Amino acid sequence: MESAAASAFLKSVMGRLFQVLEKEYNKQKGLRQETFSIQQDLRMIAAAMDDRLHALGRGERRTAVARLYSEEMLVLAHDAQDCIDRIVHRLTCRPSRGGASPSALVRRVAHELKKVQSRSGFAEEIHKLKARLKQAHERVVGIPIPTTVCHESAAAAPCSTPFRVARNPVGIGKPVEELLSLLDEVEGEPEQLRVISVVGFGGLGKTTLARAVYHSAHAEEKFHCRAWVSDDRWSPEVTGNGGSEIMRDVLRQIRPKDAMDVAVDGQGLEALLTEYLKDTRYLIVIDDIAREQWSAIKSIFGDNGKSSRILLTTTIQSTANMCSHGNGYVYQLNTLGEVDSMEIALQGLVRSPELEQGSTLLLQKCGGLPLALVSVSDSLKSSVDPTGERCAELCRKLCYHLREKHGHDNFTELRKVLMHNYDSLSMYEMTCLLYLGVFPNNRPLKRKVVIRRWLAEGYAQSDSLRSEEDIADETFSALIDRNIIQSIDTRKDAEVKTCKTHGIMHEFVLHKSVSQGFVATSSHDHPRPCSYVNTARHLSIHGGSVTDNEASDEDLSRVRCLTVSGKAGDAISYVRKCKLLRVLDLEDCSDLEDSHLKNIGKLWHLKYLSVGGTIGILPSSIEGLHCLETLDLRRTKIKTLPIEAIMLYHLAHLFGKFTVDKDDLRNANKMSKVMKFLSGNKSNLKTLAGFVTSERQGFLQLMGHMKNLRKVKIWCEPVANGSNYATDLSEAIQKFSKVPMYSVDSVGARSLSLDSEECSQDLLSSLDFEQCPEGSKYDIRSLKLHGKLLQLPPFVTLLTDLTELSISSATITRDLLSSLINLRKLLYLKLIAYQLENFEMKKGAFPSLRCLCFVVQSLTSPLPVIEQGALPTLVSLQLFWPGLVGLSGIQIRHLKHLKEVTVDRGVTDQTRRDWEQATKNHPNRPRLLFKSGGPMESEGPGHEEGSAMREKRKLCVVQPSLDDGLGSSLKKMRLSSESSSQLQVVVHSTSASGC
Repeated sequence: MESAAASAFLKSVMGRLFQVLEKEYNKQKGLRQETFSIQQDLRMIAAAMDDRLHALGRGERRTAVARLYSEEMLVLAHDAQDCIDRIVHRLTCRPSRGGASPSALVRRVAHELKKVQSRSGFAEEIHKLKARLKQAHERVVGIPIPTTVCHESAAAAPCSTPFRVARNPVGIGKPVEELLSLLDEVEGEPEQLRVISVVGFGGLGKTTLARAVYHSAHAEEKFHCRAWVSDDRWSPEVTGNGGSEIMRDVLRQIRPKDAMDVAVDGQGLEALLTEYLKDTRYLIVIDDIAREQWSAIKSIFGDNGKSSRILLTTTIQSTANMCSHGNGYVYQLNTLGEVDSMEIALQGLVRSPELEQGSTLLLQKCGGLPLALVSVSDSLKSSVDPTGERCAELCRKLCYHLREKHGHDNFTELRKVLMHNYDSLSMYEMTCLLYLGVFPNNRPLKRKVVIRRWLAEGYAQSDSLRSEEDIADETFSALIDRNIIQSIDTRKDAEVKTCKTHGIMHEFVLHKSVSQGFVATSSHDHPRPCSYVNTARHLSIHGGSVTDNEASDEDLSRVRCLTVSGKAGDAISYVRKCKLLRVLDLEDCSDLEDSHLKNIGKLWHLKYLSVGGTIGILPSSIEGLHCLETLDLRRTKIKTLPIEAIMLYHLAHLFGKFTVDKDDLRNANKMSKVMKFLSGNKSNLKTLAGFVTSERQGFLQLMGHMKNLRKVKIWCEPVANGSNYATDLSEAIQKFSKVPMYSVDSVGARSLSLDSEECSQDLLSSLDFEQCPEGSKYDIRSLKLHGKLLQLPPFVTLLTDLTELSISSATITRDLLSSLINLRKLLYLKLIAYQLENFEMKKGAFPSLRCLCFVVQSLTSPLPVIEQGALPTLVSLQLFWPGLVGLSGIQIRHLKHLKEVTVDRGVTDQTRRDWEQATKNHPNRPRLLFKSGGPMESEGPGHEEGSAMREKRKLCVVQPSLDDGLGSSLKKMRLSSESSSQLQVVVHSTSASGC
């Protein structure tokens, strides 16, 4: 009876279904085209807007009309994307499983009816969006965007500004000294022209620094003629690139006083100026140079053999690099420290303990930017009673003072600097910058994490020549190039690895993103996000400062990104309300529990998931995350991964330290599905960092079937004697790395990390690779080895394209070091050890090496001797060795291309002075940095931010006899590590009296 009733019902329903489908067919068949059309419309208008703004040229601001139009386009773009996401979800999601029962058939029919109804509603929504788009365009198409020339920004690019003399400049003593030393000749080097570029964020004091150098007694005595050129003397929109006006200005200042002014054209100016400078020792300063201006005038500054100098300032890193290319020097101006910041901000005030303590948070927001500190100082002086409470109030209202046309006059120059940095960006770059408002101030941001989140949000649209990854990477580089976000740490190729926004720029970005409804944030500084939460696409909650009843389901219906840090509290319930969520960042949650993730599979649109806390189990419902691209479990306690995670079609990056669930391995049906999935080339997994293995079963078995895999990290566990583990591991790595000989897929270059610390010392050495057959090769470009290594594993020499190598071992032997010299294509070498054996780098050693890094703990271990002619292409030398004494025999003068030297922060003052003198005497004047060296770089546990390896480190020392000196050294290491981590020292010794 039940079956007959169901049959009758289905007949009736299906009849109606076909009627509806036939009726709606003509309306619905163009839905896909309409969806594509609105995306194209948005791209076209955004591109036209960028062209129009770019056409305004250097020295001009984005008008209020243009700015409002950009903001409206951003809202429309998000609304269109929300609509498209809902369409994709409704039309492609699968009904719940239920077999072939009548009730299941009823649910499927109902699902199809909802699809039809949804199509009709979505078609109407798309038509409304296209109407809004047309109206927005028509509103501005008839409004001229006037050319408004700005002359009031403080050293901001691309706008010029009259020079404002800093009052009692603070913190420029050492920079002045360093720049003055660059004006001098280097002993033994020919007298030649040198171009020095001072680069940094607007408001850092580049002009003040250049003025101090220009007017110094040393400069006046050294140079026969000098000229100061600032672009407030000419306007590039009138004079083209400004080259002629720069030359004319220089000529006015250096010609004899009795010479008559002559009106000459550009070529005549160039010839006259070239003739006058050819026998003169000169110093010319050009403040706020632009790339096109330098290209127009550089030919007149030929090398006359008189040690002349050209000093430039700019906010653009690439401009500085171009201007100083060759034998020039790029001087990176840094922000001020805490002491100097307080000196400027509280200058002229009665400094009480209450005032100093109350100003702490305010100064942190200023981020050491002199212009921001001067603005704060003026604001405090204008108040009736400048107390700590007044500082706290100013800190809370800082966003208000940064608003255009509404801020206090004391912040006028600062506001213009920030606005011009913002206005210089394209719409996509602007959106990506606003996105950084979701992160807490001063939080270090990893480049790859930021880019993956941008991609998940859809903020990089690919074109016919570039992929989305390329465009996102270029956007990040553009923000770095403008010094809008500053580098904290770089990779071996000088690519920024971690960064952060300048303190005051972050405050400005946060204000912009919140005021536009782009970000809703809740923190101690911004406790109530809900005034914008109904329109915001990005919700950021810090410290559990909201409760569940503060946002309704409707309020959160548009949220695409949720970032929660600290104690999540009731805010974790927001997750289930964000139906269109693409990015979920819970890795900094301290109270996250397994139960919080039980419904995670319902977030159908989720592309980026990062979790932390005490999470120990990942639910199998993760199979519902069809769109997931990045899964980051590095901060969790998850040790086993459900096999469903491997079968996610779009998953590209998987981070953690886990094995395959044993129950899944025993389930023949599941494993059959996984193998079929992988063998059918359906897996998109590119990064697997990483997994723990001691046998073939599990990830080691699956790895060879992951055709798109490019980066792998493997932790090797001990195995019983007689195991074929080394053979299985060798086969898996060979399958992973073998490619056609003439493969040109640079993006697909393989990266491998092997950690065998827990295994016997011969595991890596026993890996046996067969010779590649003709027409193929092992394409591993980056290799990291960690374990008990007495010699270089033989398979490494077969990696003919290896460019990056990192080795970590208790002792790095002479034999191992000698074997490395055969790696002639190596660009980056990092050696991490307790002790190094004696070693000499002979002439011709490492002919391609660009960066050499030592991380050494032993206080008595010698550094290798570098003979003249070794390391001929070295650019960066990094010595993370607290026991470094002086130069330790290293003669850097022979390293002709050296640009940067990094020395451990823990060295003595005398060693610091020795290296300062050595870099000063080097022809290139390489930049000298003092930093703390970390453990082995890793994308898995052990990465920079709070992993298990950071919580507990282990150092194994093999020493036949442990004397008092070594015992004392170990004690110092333990004490120095207590503040940041736990250091477990395991000593194998016959005598341990020194401990």
